[in-house]
Amino acid sequence: MAPLLWVCALLAAEPARAPSLLSDTEPSALETAFSVRAGEPLRQFGYDLFAAGAPEPRTPPGAVQGDYVLNTGDELLVTLRGQKSFSKRFPIDSGGLLLVDEARPVTAAGLTLAALRAELSAAVTAALPNTDTFVSLADVRRIGIVVTGSVSHPGRQEVSAFATVLDALSAAGGVSRTGSLRRIRLIRSNGGGADGGRIVDLYDLHLTGSGDSGGADQRLRDGDRLFVPPLGATVAVAGPVKRPGIYELPPGRPRLPATDLRDLAGGPLRPGAQRAVRFGIGPSGEEVTEEAGDPDAPLFGDGDLLILTPQREDRRNEVRLEGHVHRPGPRALTRTRSLSALVAKADLRPDPYLPFAALATTDPATRARVLRPVDLAAALNGRDDRRLSEGDTLYVLGVEDVDFLTSEPVLALLRGERALPPDACQGLVGLARALAAAPDGLLATGRQARAAAGLTGSRKPCPPLFEAVPDLLTFALERSALLLGGVPRPGFYPRTGRATVAGLARAAGGESEFLDWSAPSTDFPSGPDAVLESSAPHYELVGHVRRPGTRPMNGRTTLREALGEGGALKRDVYPLLGVIERFDRRTLTRSLIPFSPQEIGTGRADRVLADGDRLHLFPAARLRALLRPTPDTGKGDAAKERLDDARMAESEPLDPAITALIAERTVQIRGAVRQPGGYPVADRTPLAALVAAAGGLSSDADPAAVELTGADGARTAVDLGSAKDKARAAGPGDAIRVNPRAQALEARAVAILGSVRRPGSYDVGRGETLSSLIARAGGLTEDAYPAGAVFTRESERRREKEQFTQQARELERALTLEIEKGDPVKAENVALARQLAAQLRGMEPLGRVVVEADPAVLRARPELDPLLESDDRIHIPKRPLSVSVAGEVMHPTAAQFVSGKSAEAYLGEAGGPTRNADSARSFLVLPDGRAQPLSLSPWNHRVNVIPPGAMLVVPRDPKPFDALEMTKSIGGILGQLAITAASIAVISR
Repeated sequence: MAPLLWVCALLAAEPARAPSLLSDTEPSALETAFSVRAGEPLRQFGYDLFAAGAPEPRTPPGAVQGDYVLNTGDELLVTLRGQKSFSKRFPIDSGGLLLVDEARPVTAAGLTLAALRAELSAAVTAALPNTDTFVSLADVRRIGIVVTGSVSHPGRQEVSAFATVLDALSAAGGVSRTGSLRRIRLIRSNGGGADGGRIVDLYDLHLTGSGDSGGADQRLRDGDRLFVPPLGATVAVAGPVKRPGIYELPPGRPRLPATDLRDLAGGPLRPGAQRAVRFGIGPSGEEVTEEAGDPDAPLFGDGDLLILTPQREDRRNEVRLEGHVHRPGPRALTRTRSLSALVAKADLRPDPYLPFAALATTDPATRARVLRPVDLAAALNGRDDRRLSEGDTLYVLGVEDVDFLTSEPVLALLRGERALPPDACQGLVGLARALAAAPDGLLATGRQARAAAGLTGSRKPCPPLFEAVPDLLTFALERSALLLGGVPRPGFYPRTGRATVAGLARAAGGESEFLDWSAPSTDFPSGPDAVLESSAPHYELVGHVRRPGTRPMNGRTTLREALGEGGALKRDVYPLLGVIERFDRRTLTRSLIPFSPQEIGTGRADRVLADGDRLHLFPAARLRALLRPTPDTGKGDAAKERLDDARMAESEPLDPAITALIAERTVQIRGAVRQPGGYPVADRTPLAALVAAAGGLSSDADPAAVELTGADGARTAVDLGSAKDKARAAGPGDAIRVNPRAQALEARAVAILGSVRRPGSYDVGRGETLSSLIARAGGLTEDAYPAGAVFTRESERRREKEQFTQQARELERALTLEIEKGDPVKAENVALARQLAAQLRGMEPLGRVVVEADPAVLRARPELDPLLESDDRIHIPKRPLSVSVAGEVMHPTAAQFVSGKSAEAYLGEAGGPTRNADSARSFLVLPDGRAQPLSLSPWNHRVNVIPPGAMLVVPRDPKPFDALEMTKSIGGILGQLAITAASIAVISR
């Protein structure tokens, strides 16, 4: 069993951490220098070969050919079949001999594997006639190679006899970035180093994949040496090439031409003519720049930098179609030389914006990119067939793109706010800069900007088109007309000089035959700051409707006609309250008139609308969130906080006057309904409609036990089952409570586990006892041990948890007082106390209740039979055969139960108490969860009966806390933690 939790006062020993190695991904000094000169990161070529640190590959013995030369250390598998049969492994000893049972010694060192097979076969045949001999290599010997120079781990390396130069370098940790990859020297052990050894060039392995020509795959012999000299002359290649980097020059070639360096770098990314520029180091250390006219001239030496760039990177004969189209991207100019050829109706996605598009072209005088307005409808009809130039791009806008011109982030900037939201797109950034650059311009102070101050925009994300083309947002606003009425979607609508009022109104969702604009003609007034508002009578639908916007009024339009008898409303609209916002032009005042969409839709109520009315409809979920109950902080303050939080959480904030009206006209519904809370109403509303808005009655509701409390405090009992009371109405300020029925069953089940015949979860009724639950579970099994029953209860667990938390707070408070006194307190004692407080907070108690679970005892003494609660858990264990000893003992253990055995004997089997034990406070945890003190003093002769399944616990001595006044409290805490931990240990068994 793991150590008990109550030893938490001990400091946990943390293992020491090994120092981290320096990452090989950090740039070397040479890489840093070249990267600064090139303006891009450059790495030394070839050194990643050793970055992975792969283990040395071992050749499978079965793959060894017959020409392999054997030597001391090789191990052979010899199999005999015939007069004598066996299969054994035999090594070649230090004398080079192979000693095989029943055969004479064979000199194996220096022989090939094939020669040894013949020699050994003859020796075996001489000793054991009619016996076949089979020989294979079981294990390969190790050889020693000395690797020195610029490697990570220089010294002697033990490698396989099949190892190559590359294997030995890998075993030494690889070549460091200060070492050469092209001038590695291999010095043979047989005296081949007199001439300096063979030169190994690892670049061949990288460039061609073959290590034969460069020597990387050359087989090593025992005693060979490898020397890695310092890095030689280097050049760097940068620019749009496939493998930019820093390359070491080959031996004997101090300078290379640009073509060779280009090939080293893998060639250019873009085929075609290239410009080669050399950056060399002059005699005085200055950097000299020159164009490499002859690519085959060997100009590049140590320290030089070659930058390759294409002579031309422009794109020819291309135009582009972007934005709200099915297939955005490039088009060939040869086939789309005009606007009408570039875009067709089939190219457009649904809901395009036809009055306006933008053409990005190059000004021939300044060569700057500029935007030109385009009438997209005219281009589609062939009336605008202007010629396109190379590089032109036509941006097509959709309805969603144009709607963003009247979004809240755009309107906020037009109102004078300069703080951008954190997720502002580049189009908004460009608009903010344009407004800041011209604070007195039309866009910032004109009629449109003043009129836009009264608009409410949506909070929709920025379209990708304005992120990709930031100037397009400002360009469209500067060429927009502001439509304030007469269309379903008032706002900014960009247009060209050809646009008409009727055409733009149709794009905004209006019907031109019902529009009566204040403009005298169908053309727009001249100037870029046009503001248009229809003078015809109209009303506006706002909020949770299918098609929000402005509608014309025909004669005496009523509220029911405006709502289309409910057809204009969305499915989840709030049915009990809508608001008519009405402006009286004579008195210049605004009024808010509540109405019930449900009453209007069913024909039980109606109202005639006035010119300019705005009808506000709300989603049900929004009003529920608006009126969600919060902790009481005073009636007025709590209501204000709820409304403020809801306004901030909504994408389109409500008018403060409307939110105040909603709060004033609320009916509270509590009790057994599916969604209790506040529900605003227009006027007195039938109780049945209010209960339906709250999701209906819950399954445990009692319709005959409903309380209606009026705003004046009068309370009335209501029976929703009767037709008379169902039609009773409640008004603003009233409260409704639906009482639940008395439940026959507990809300949740109880569980009985362990040694019963039918374990599992059971629904229990009120007043049901433990004995009846055991009987329902089939009774106890033959090996059940009711004396050790574990009964846990959720309410008790919460009480214990709160007790532990309270003790932690008291411990921290006492510790703070000790420190503030100024008396010296050991730092380790303070740390132990704080750790103990943290352990108290983290302790998860069981909530165990001591009960009697023996059915025979419960029948004889029914007063001991406990009543069950929901979520109770009962575990009946099997009869145990041991007694546990835990705590501050030498070896916590589970000893075999022996009847009459004393506590001292059990403690003796655990090695006795430790130096930190408090033996005088030892206690016994009985199987049923009770704890009782043990008498372990030599002068005490009381005998404790220790039943099977019990646990002896020796707590820790609170000696480290002796200097603190809270020592007594800490002793009690340690004891409680010990009891809890012991209970957990008993249950876990």
